[in-house]
Amino acid sequence: MDVKKEQVLSFYGSHDASVTFVDKYQNIRVLEYERFVRKRHAMYSSDYDNWELGSNEDTRIEFLKHVCTNINPEEIKIVLFLHLSDLDKNLIKSFFPNAGFVLCNHHTAHAASSFFTSGFEKAFIISIDGGGIENNQVVFTKTFLGEKETLNDLDSLQINLGGPYGYIGCPISEINPGIDCKENSLAYAGKVMGICAYGKIRETWIKPIEDFYKSRMHDSSNNKKLSKDTGLDICFNSLKGEDSYDLAATSQFVFEKIFFDYFWDEIVKLNTDVILTGGCALNVLLNQKLAERLKTINKKLYISPNPNDSGLSMGMFLNFLKLKISENFVYGGLDILDVNKLDFYKKQRSCVKASAEDIAKSLKTGKIIGIIEGKSEIGPRALGNRSIICNPSIKNMKDILNAKVKFREWYRPFAPVCREQDKNIFFENCFESKYMSYAPKVKDPYNTKLPAITHQDGTARLQTVTKKDHELFYNILTEMENIGETPIILNTSFNIKGMPILSSYEDSFYVMDNTELDQVYSNAILFT
Repeated sequence: MDVKKEQVLSFYGSHDASVTFVDKYQNIRVLEYERFVRKRHAMYSSDYDNWELGSNEDTRIEFLKHVCTNINPEEIKIVLFLHLSDLDKNLIKSFFPNAGFVLCNHHTAHAASSFFTSGFEKAFIISIDGGGIENNQVVFTKTFLGEKETLNDLDSLQINLGGPYGYIGCPISEINPGIDCKENSLAYAGKVMGICAYGKIRETWIKPIEDFYKSRMHDSSNNKKLSKDTGLDICFNSLKGEDSYDLAATSQFVFEKIFFDYFWDEIVKLNTDVILTGGCALNVLLNQKLAERLKTINKKLYISPNPNDSGLSMGMFLNFLKLKISENFVYGGLDILDVNKLDFYKKQRSCVKASAEDIAKSLKTGKIIGIIEGKSEIGPRALGNRSIICNPSIKNMKDILNAKVKFREWYRPFAPVCREQDKNIFFENCFESKYMSYAPKVKDPYNTKLPAITHQDGTARLQTVTKKDHELFYNILTEMENIGETPIILNTSFNIKGMPILSSYEDSFYVMDNTELDQVYSNAILFT
């Protein structure tokens, strides 16, 4: 079918739901439902109304109304979809009366979201997560060869790395579950990755945990077997201290081992650049090791900013149109929902005009600043438009931020940002990391000088910026250097525990008024 990109809308309805389209200004937009309804990992489809992450018809209608403010509904001819019920499609059809519906595939969408944004002409693509529907069956892992504008299927593998990796967090009492499910939460995986740095690999646990991963499912019989083989009580909230840290560390080791056992020989054989996508591509420890290995054979790795399910609508859209897009598409998310109230807030609240130099001076004195600028970043990482920043060289800044603003678990790391040209000064084995995709080691003496961004294992989930990528961050870093500070800032998402990255001035001021966040910056204005 010969359709223009302006005539296509793409909708993913399960957890981390999103919609992708081209707006009136010819910009590709990816609107994540969780940011609109203020519920992390939110599901759009009516199929999930009774789930903790579910929705309701009123919010679905309001979301569609918001989408329609960005496009001409009459122009939409095709709605690409995954996980929409007949009720959902009827509702969408009422907003887009000229549209027909086209069902898409999960891993193919993951592959496309990354390949068509990678800049690679050819790549071996590995899509790996907790499972998704591909040609009417659940597939946990699928590989492709991307060439020019084509995705060629290679293999479907029934290895489930995503599910078991997250489930390992279930017995760890230091990990608090998300609202979705106490025994299998979408919040677990990132926390397991954080706490594993405090543990050591127990050799006697490697084989039992590897068997657990390869069993693909985590049901009661497999839990009992893992408990017996490790000598641990594997059930909800049953472990703490050294046992829990070591379980996470050994699981991370097994996760990486299985990945390389399955894929490294194929990578070498194909002798091309590599793309890793799916939820498992958020594991920056694996990404770092894979990028380092690829460097030894002169190949590159690409991770998109939204390799998890929040990128599926974008992948369906790009694959259907065979559309390659380039830099800065990452800042194509939700607008500030109450942007028209900025002048009102300026009259109601204390504020001053501010430059990057002013922000740098505030950071030097220990201020913690929230940034809400333009359209949000797409994907789960805050990359400068919905960020909280502070100075990581200040003593105990990590603990201050955790205790007084973020209210997160003590073991979770914070990310540094540096200018692209500075990365090798501060970090070992660095790669361009626009989207916080890697975890290089922090070099001595900065690992002790900047403890707020140096994790227990000596790594840091780095973001690198150029002036073209993010001018505000780049200018702040430059001004930090000009006033005698180390040109690195700590960057974390502008939200509080349990909530998605925020999307309104109202929410940003709520954070400032109810935590010890010092200032909010937007549109060259600093609110205090």
